[in-house]
Amino acid sequence: MNSFAKTVAGLFTVVGPKSNTPLEAERICSALIQKLSQDPSRNLDPRTWQNAVQMIPAQVESAITSQTLNRTMQLGDLPGALASICADGAGGGRSLAGLAKPIGYYLSKYGEPSAFNFLLLDQTDASEIHMNLTCLNVTDGRDLGNFSITSTLVAASLNLSNKQTQSTITKVFGSFGPPDEQPFYLRIFA
Repeated sequence: MNSFAKTVAGLFTVVGPKSNTPLEAERICSALIQKLSQDPSRNLDPRTWQNAVQMIPAQVESAITSQTLNRTMQLGDLPGALASICADGAGGGRSLAGLAKPIGYYLSKYGEPSAFNFLLLDQTDASEIHMNLTCLNVTDGRDLGNFSITSTLVAASLNLSNKQTQSTITKVFGSFGPPDEQPFYLRIFA
């Protein structure tokens, strides 16, 4: 990896059924995109993403974990490895088959990403939104083709069957529509 050419990327993903009205997950995603777009100089900073996600009210089971992974691979395999880490973290024990492929395709456009933020809002179950934010940082290892990947995962759930939570979500995010078709937004129908 060329240490002078750093590529930082971000991707927002909503998983859920087709709907005639915007899903709550789409509204939340749209609000987060708008919030992160307010300061272009910091909109790809992992801490900014973590702070934005933690501002969502009425979260349950919130957890933050961080780990460093050492991987040896061909340089061209880096987007696939990052996509796999994001898909594994976003699954959280749930089956999100096929998630790594679209993430890998998105990342392959950037060649050698040195950092990647991935936010998933999964509303496959109408009564719950699972949020997963994965922030990855890639650094060169000592040997050629060896990369050290630091992964920070923020996971939380929103219980939409709780009337107070539903009311708060509607009050805060009800005015937002689904995100416009953007190159950094991916909608997956479950």
